[in-house]
Parts: sequence; structure tokens; C-alpha cells
Amino acid sequence: MLTNQQVEQLLDQVLSARTELDEVECKPDIGNTLQHALCAMSNRRDRNGGVVFVGVDRNFRVVGVPDIERAQQVIIDWASDVFNVPLRVIPELLEREGHTILAVIVPPCSPGHRPCHLKREGFYDGSWIRVGNSTRRMTRDEVRREVAADEIARGTILPFDMTPCLQAPLDVLDDVLVSDYIERIKEIRPVSQIESLSREGVLRSVYAVAEHEDRWYPTPAGLLFFCREPQRYLPQSSVEFLHLWGPELTSLGPDGSRWRLNREILGTLPQIIDQVETLLLERIATRGIINSFRRHDEPEYPRFALRESIVNAVAHRDYTLRGSRIQVRLFPDRLEIYTPGGLPPPVTVDNIEDEQATRNEAIVNLLQDFHYMERRGYGFNGIVAAMREAGLSPPLLRDDGSSFGLCLKSHVLMSPEALEWLKQFEGFALSPQERLALVYLRVNERLYNRDYVRLTDYTSAEATQALRRMVDKGVLVMHGTRGGAYYTLSERLPQPQPSLLDTMLSDEERVLQLAKREGRITAGMCIKRLQMPRWRASKLLQRLATQGVLQSHGKRRGRYYTPNHRDGS
Repeated sequence: MLTNQQVEQLLDQVLSARTELDEVECKPDIGNTLQHALCAMSNRRDRNGGVVFVGVDRNFRVVGVPDIERAQQVIIDWASDVFNVPLRVIPELLEREGHTILAVIVPPCSPGHRPCHLKREGFYDGSWIRVGNSTRRMTRDEVRREVAADEIARGTILPFDMTPCLQAPLDVLDDVLVSDYIERIKEIRPVSQIESLSREGVLRSVYAVAEHEDRWYPTPAGLLFFCREPQRYLPQSSVEFLHLWGPELTSLGPDGSRWRLNREILGTLPQIIDQVETLLLERIATRGIINSFRRHDEPEYPRFALRESIVNAVAHRDYTLRGSRIQVRLFPDRLEIYTPGGLPPPVTVDNIEDEQATRNEAIVNLLQDFHYMERRGYGFNGIVAAMREAGLSPPLLRDDGSSFGLCLKSHVLMSPEALEWLKQFEGFALSPQERLALVYLRVNERLYNRDYVRLTDYTSAEATQALRRMVDKGVLVMHGTRGGAYYTLSERLPQPQPSLLDTMLSDEERVLQLAKREGRITAGMCIKRLQMPRWRASKLLQRLATQGVLQSHGKRRGRYYTPNHRDGS
């Protein structure tokens, strides 16, 4: 829960930036929408609660609270009576611009009672949630998932993947697939006692079957690993693979169609993972890599990142959602994977590297047995590392509660075109990591702190300091504050300050240094890169050509100069 000092800082940030934050909402008075705000803050997915500032209007003007004692009492009464569980809110008084603001610190809803909701409206109409910097009513699916997650955490019900599937007879679990699994376990874990178990004992040990009214039935986990046709009973478990012609879903190809391939991938989860990986490797481009004077081709996306993205999708999707499937979209410039159900709480797009949660315990354990998953919590971190080592942007993430989207972009950040583009920033004394931030923004609209952490492997504090230095240099512009802050390229670059070495060189030496470094030089380059007046640049180039130090090529506007190496330099 937020401290008093953090609340003070948040208020200053909101008023200066004139925007709400993930964990901050502003209200001008104690109207009924304040109840929605309290409820939403208690239901935030990261389980950290938030704060509501009463006395700040929608234009972020401080209007204050006229009757502060009454306002405090009303809010405390609401927190105690109108919700399904008492919210232990903490009211704090803050002074700004001659007015008193009431800061209501809202703790997360206590386990066993989620989601917090207004008693008079019930579960489905009275549950509110904070998503980004907006408050909205939870969908029915979100409420059901929140209730199920709460009951699973308390141990009152089993996760969906361990529950009996009553419409599937026990004999749909294939003996060959079960035997193959037993042989695999004997190989990877020689000390395992699996050989001493009966077939039924093996299936029970991995929650592939469950009992209901003295009869045993397959579970979703059992069907997804040991049934030849699991989609007969779990149609939502298939994967839709789309290979698009253009950069948008609406782009059309030469034949007027929207996709090169539209295929439904069926089978067990291991079969689905292998099929999707094979399709991707067949259809993505390759790029040549020079290593030790030898060229070899590599996929435009790291193979580990492709495979791990697919594995994470099938491992963590919400299999209770019957009307939606995982969708893999391959565009010319990016790969997008959409997973039904969103991230399992308390994981969010901001804390995904550090938080762990498992929606499907049995499925995850079986994927580990089949060597599709390594140690838990490493998968996404491994994707980030693989993309960084390949010189690509870190994954872009989006979670709206009902679906989780992951996007891998194929742009090589430090491409020859990007290096040429970076020349405009010479003179700003940028580090390699700062240059990475610039080329990232060359192909992305915004750069968040979390993106820069994933791009550079900095800590969050180091990334914040580095980004602020770039703002101070004038090459980046900061928008928003705290969790909502992001950075864009500056539209107008300031004049770079010359380095100490440059100030010690004569104009002739600076021109020759630039010509040798670039292999050629023009008057325009002297004007832009060396900050020279046009008359001075033209006069210097002509003089150096007359002296034979530079060699002139072309005429008039097409004229350029190259270093003359006849002197052996």
C-alpha cells in the first residue's frame, strides 16, 4: 500500500502533468462515482491498491473539499458498508493552492473476497476495475475469473485444468501417448518411481484424470496431452495461424485475399507447439550473419523467442473461455500472438519479469516434463534476452483483461540504414545505450521505461537516469509521469555542443577529419555536421582541393570531395 510520502509525490505529479495515473484517480467531490473509484482501486491487477484525490476536478484544477469532516465521514461509512468487504481506507489531508484535498488511500481487496463490489448491485454489475488510467465496470468473464482465482488461491476449488471433463469418457486417453510419457519420465528422471505406478496411477499423479461421483474422467490437462483429438472436447484449445500479406489486417494481396495462409492448428499441446513453430520458421525471412569471416543465415526472429512465445501462450491461456482461441498473426514486419484471458493476477505488463503466477498448474508441469518449459519465471526474460542479443526491439505487450497480446518486431535496430540515420545526432556525445534508445524510437512511436530496461538490461533506476539525461540533452521529450511516463524523439534538435577535441582543431583539420571518416564530404555536410557558414565551407573545400589534399568530383550542387591518398596518408 502507498506511503504518505508517495501520496504527496503522486499528487504533485498529477497536478504538474495534468493526467491521471494507473494508481491515481481524481474526483471533484464525493458523488456516487467515487464509490466506483474506491472499488476499482481495490481491484487493481497488481494487488497494490491506489489513491483517489477528492478536490481535484476533471481539468486537474484544485477546487478543494468544502466540508472536509463530512467528506471523511461519508467515505469511511461507504468503505465500511456499501461493499461486500470492508475497505480499510486511510484518509489524508493535503494542502495545495490554498485548498484542502482529501487523499483516500485504498488498500487491495483482501484475499477470499475478490472482486470487491457494491453489495446493492451484486457481483456482475457492481464490480469495477482500474485499467491504465481509466475506471470501468468489470466484464462478466473478468468477474468469473477473479472469483475462480480467489477460490483457487484459498484451495476451495481446483484449477480448471485439473477438474473432471464429464463429457469425455476415460478411454479417449490414448495408451500409446501415455506410454511415451512414461518412457520420457524414466529417461529424464531416472530416480522417479513412475515405473512402479499403474497406468491409472500415472494419470492421477499428473492430474490427467479426476474423480466425480465415484467415476474417473479425463481433465483438460489430460485431454490436451494424452487425447488424439482434444479439440473434440476442448474446441477452444486449437490455434489460429494467419500469415498476412500486408502490415494491417485489412491489407490485400495480389489475389485480393487478406492472408497468405489461414490455418487452424489442431492436436495435443506438444503437437500444436511444434506445428506453429514449423510454420513460422518456414514463412519468416532469414538474414545473413558474418561470423569469423563466414556467412550463415539466421531466422529474422530468434528461434528461442518464437518457441517460448508459443509455449507461454498455450501454457497460460484461460481455457474456460470456450469462444476464443489463441491467434498467431505473422505480418511482413512483426509477429503478434493473442492469448485469451489476459495475464493471471498479480502479473501485469510492468511486473511480468519479476512476478509469477500459474493459471494452469497441471498443464505447466506437463510442459516441463515434455521439455517445452524450463524453470518458471524465465520464459519472458529469455525472450527479452534473445531479442536483445539479436539486435531487435524488446517485445511489446498489451493486456486489457480479456486478452494478452505479445508483439515481436523484425526491425534490426542497428541496421546500415539506422546507422546512417544516427549521423544526425553526432556531436551529442551519446553512449551506445542512448543510441539504442534513438533507433528504437525510429521504428516505434513511444519508449517506456520498461522498454528501455528490456532493451539495455539496465535496472529501472538506471534506465530512468539515462532517459532523463537524454531529455536534458534535448534529443528526447518526456510525456506524463511515473508509471504512465513515456518518451518520444524531439522534433527539433538543439545545436550539439562541440567536444573539447573539436574546439582544439582548426577548421581545415575538422573538414579533413570528417572527410576521412566518411570517405567523402560536401559543403552541406560541413554546414550541418561542423556548424559552418556556407561561404566558409565552400571556400575551405575549394582551397583544400587546390592544395591537392582533397579531390573534387561533379559540378555545382552535385559536387563532392574525397580525400586524396596520393601522399600515402
